[in-house]
Amino acid sequence: MARAQRLGAAEVAAALKAGRLTRGARLSLYRLPNALAYSRLALVVPKRLAPKAVTRNRVRRLAREAFRLQQRRIVASDCVVRLFSAPGDPPITRAEIEALFLQGGPANG
Repeated sequence: MARAQRLGAAEVAAALKAGRLTRGARLSLYRLPNALAYSRLALVVPKRLAPKAVTRNRVRRLAREAFRLQQRRIVASDCVVRLFSAPGDPPITRAEIEALFLQGGPANG
C-alpha cells in the first residue's frame, strides 16, 4: 500500500463521523467518498480488544490484503476498518474482511 493511500487522523475522524457503516460479526467498515482518483485505508485495532501484538498485526495484514484485492471495486473512497469485538476463536479471515468491502457496494453509488 502506497503512502498516499493511508488516511491521516482528520480523515479517519471524518470517515467515522460521516461515513457509511457496514458491520460484520467482529469488524466494521466506514466508507466515505473522496475527491481523489484512488481509495485510501485506515485501520483501528485497539489493544484492549486484541492484547497480543501478533493478533493486532494479523488483523491489520489481512485487512490491507483484502483492501488491495478489492481496490478496483472501491475507487475514490476513504475506508476505515475497525475492530469492535475481540477476535476470539475462530480467527478473523481475509474472506470475512473482503465480505465487508463487498457488502458496502460501490463507493460512488
